[in-house]
Amino acid sequence: MSWIREITAKINKVIPEVEKPKQTPSLKEKMIWTGIVLLVYFFLTEVPLYGVPRGGLDFLAQLRIIFAGAQGSIVELGIGPIVTAGIVLELLVGSKIVQLDLTDPEDRKFFQEAERVAAIFFILFEVSAYTLGGRFGNLTTNQALLAITQLSLGSFLLMMLDDLTSKWGIGSGISLFILAGVAQRVIWGTLSPAVEKQSGRYVGVIPALLTEGIGALYRGALPDLLGLIATFVVFIAVVWAYEIKVNIPIAHALYGGYRTKYPIRLLYVSNVPIIFAAALLGDVNIMAKIMWVRFGANPQGWVKYLVDIMGKFEADPITGSVVPVSGLAYYLTTPRGPSVLVQDPLRALIYLATLVGASVVFAKVWVMTSGMDPRSVSEQLVGQGIVVPGRRSSVRIIARTIESYIEAVTYLGGFIVGLLAALADFSGALGTGSGILLAVTIVAGFYETLMRERALEMYPRLKRFIG
Repeated sequence: MSWIREITAKINKVIPEVEKPKQTPSLKEKMIWTGIVLLVYFFLTEVPLYGVPRGGLDFLAQLRIIFAGAQGSIVELGIGPIVTAGIVLELLVGSKIVQLDLTDPEDRKFFQEAERVAAIFFILFEVSAYTLGGRFGNLTTNQALLAITQLSLGSFLLMMLDDLTSKWGIGSGISLFILAGVAQRVIWGTLSPAVEKQSGRYVGVIPALLTEGIGALYRGALPDLLGLIATFVVFIAVVWAYEIKVNIPIAHALYGGYRTKYPIRLLYVSNVPIIFAAALLGDVNIMAKIMWVRFGANPQGWVKYLVDIMGKFEADPITGSVVPVSGLAYYLTTPRGPSVLVQDPLRALIYLATLVGASVVFAKVWVMTSGMDPRSVSEQLVGQGIVVPGRRSSVRIIARTIESYIEAVTYLGGFIVGLLAALADFSGALGTGSGILLAVTIVAGFYETLMRERALEMYPRLKRFIG
């Protein structure tokens, strides 16, 4: 294991990294840096791939919200490889295949270095598979190398922007990019004055409502009033769930036994489980499309069975995009809209069970690997001089006190976010169910961070009080 650590450390040293600020940036500086990152992200989504044929089969058409990429740009794969690297490491550590104690500073440092190295590996691997798998058709060797270089650079720049945001800005770059994509999709689906070529109908729900009246209630593949209503319902439901919390009484031993409450949210794991779950299902979909493009026309031998398992695709006569019709890709692709739900209830049930199950698993794994487990939380509390009234100031005793609460909100929170995302997708919510859920929790997280930073600037001594 020691040689793996040494190799990882050496590779990590050659990977460019954003330098940490010598002094904690002010709230104004953090907001400026966050704004700069957002502007650079939007700029990258408009930088087209050079020397690569336009058009072609869009492997990520249904995954743009989660992967935050833009078709035909150098960031076409978005944050997909970065998130996939995190998924793999989280599962390896959470399943104890890789033995790490993330409460140990050395193990945590190694884990962070391994994440960066794995991200580079998955960028190169996924970009190569994406390009050579037929996304841009049959390319010459020079064209393929050019496409791989540009796409790798785009994903690496997003990785650096995420690093910049976490150190100099507010929140994380990944969350910021997802929020930007969801906002664009919802605004476009609601207000777009564009006209759909085949049907001649307005794309936006509001223009359609003004011209079509009751016909805008449900429009199949186009944004409709039912989807807009579902968007607001999901928004309200997530806000309601986000505000539910369990308050554990605590006391500050360093401040004369001052008593207050330690809140544990119902959505304790926030949006992380749904990001990982949706990205995992998206990766399966991408691999199925690559195999179908490469071998689907005339598969032979074991390849035929593999294609049958992964899935086959057909062109949608309405949207022009390809949709899965069998295999894992069919059952793990979001069934969007009531019509799809009615046509194949079994598909919807399998997707629901898979998404909810994956969200629960990733919720548990995330708590174990992110320092949110009972022991890590109790160590933080004891380090801040916080005790539970009537209990000894012991890490073990406090951990035992809060363990049942954290276990409950971990599993229940993962179940709720998966269920809300799936049900919103079934109703055809604008921006997808996963997207709306992510947007709400991201905005809430940004708001809490802003309020915390503002309070710390106004009352610097609070840093000692809250840690």
